[in-house]
Amino acid sequence: MRRYVLLLALFAFVSSPIIAQAGDDDDPELEVGDGDGAGGAEDDAEEQKRKNRGQGLGGNQGSRDDIGAPALARVTQKNVNAAIAAGVKWLKKRQDKSGSWGPVRANRRYGEKKKSGDYVRDELAPTAFSVYTLSKCDVKRSSPAIKRGLKWIERETEFVFDVQGGKAGNANSKPQKVSKSSPRLLTTYESAAIVLMIEAVFQRSEKLTGKHKKRKWKTDNPLKRPRKSRIPEQAWLQMHNRILALTKGRVLTSGGGGRGRGGGGKSSRTTIPGAQVRGGKNGGGWRYGPGKDADLSATQFVLLALRAASQSGYPVEKTAPDVWKHAAVYVKNCQRSDGGFAYQIGQPKVTGSMTACGIASLIICKEQMLLAKQEPSADIDERIKKGLAWLNEHYQASRNPNGTHNYYYMYGVERVGDLTGRKEFGGRDWYVRGAAYLLQSQHKGGEWMDQTAFPPRDVLGTCYALLFLKRATPPTVTLGTGDRK
Repeated sequence: MRRYVLLLALFAFVSSPIIAQAGDDDDPELEVGDGDGAGGAEDDAEEQKRKNRGQGLGGNQGSRDDIGAPALARVTQKNVNAAIAAGVKWLKKRQDKSGSWGPVRANRRYGEKKKSGDYVRDELAPTAFSVYTLSKCDVKRSSPAIKRGLKWIERETEFVFDVQGGKAGNANSKPQKVSKSSPRLLTTYESAAIVLMIEAVFQRSEKLTGKHKKRKWKTDNPLKRPRKSRIPEQAWLQMHNRILALTKGRVLTSGGGGRGRGGGGKSSRTTIPGAQVRGGKNGGGWRYGPGKDADLSATQFVLLALRAASQSGYPVEKTAPDVWKHAAVYVKNCQRSDGGFAYQIGQPKVTGSMTACGIASLIICKEQMLLAKQEPSADIDERIKKGLAWLNEHYQASRNPNGTHNYYYMYGVERVGDLTGRKEFGGRDWYVRGAAYLLQSQHKGGEWMDQTAFPPRDVLGTCYALLFLKRATPPTVTLGTGDRK
């Protein structure tokens, strides 16, 4: 019997870094006005049913494997809801007066592995990811925290380039100041997070279930919102621009102003590449920005963002026709012979977090290709099965097998569990056991601290924990028989 626990929504703005921020090495980590459309009574009724069912357990408590364990006995809906409420309250307090949750800090710049220090990276990621998380936790977009976060991101992205690199793009010890002469250069993580944020705040894709398989309300024009869309026009355009930056890129044309001999300047065309790698061994994947390198963490966060955009009615395949096919090829190339996944192609180290990333990414690619009436590769089901078998064998509730970044790993398990509708890994109820660990590890203030993550460790740890407890990933609507078992 299939059970879907459909929970909260996604928010994305212009070029997002929500997102699990991949590290420089083989251990990744997350870096992280109302719409004017009508929702309809049917959607409101579905949302009320969801709330009445309870937000997290969804009937999973009581598994015979869990009887008698004191920590597991604490996992009641009341206790889970209290932990979520405390985490949300802390996350709101953590926001500064400007509306920001601060930048990600790291000991290296992107692409400069030989230098060390205290650098700012992905300045928008924690804020976009926090707004996304709060939206997933049912915080209304009229909330002061949501409104301040949106305004801060809008202000900080007033001057935006879609290319990472150059002097202005290198992170300094202090947050980058932006102006027309020094525009902000957004990373892949920032772009993906903003897309997620927009969809979560305005659209709430948990309402898109099996009945939406045909996407009857999806637009065929990337620049035109669907009639029922709740995403404001400006936010829709921002989402479109971020998707262009993540996929196909664009060509900008600017007029001349008097440089020619006759005083009438000629127009110039500037090609801005998309962040998805084109060709080579990493073809189809994503890294921190345009280039030839890729990693599985960045790739899966972009796929989450593109899926969210698709669920909001955005025609991803119209903008980038082969994006799902090429991404699936890259993800499969990160899989090792034992079924587990590595952070990058050719790396021998397989971890639980990367395996969860790989499985979820292939499921998303398959789902979206079927919805777009494209044919998934013949081996995609077998690849998913092998990944699930590895996770089934190595699953641990509170520790990332072979790796670190435990809360990031738990968020990955949530994605796989809820995408597939699986209740157990290794014969153990993944949600109940994971929730038991999170209830024990929550700090008195309401936060969770991930000591293995980049700062802000408290913000990222809390976001991961809340997204797990809320079961924030909408299930796939195109599951094959091999995905659940």
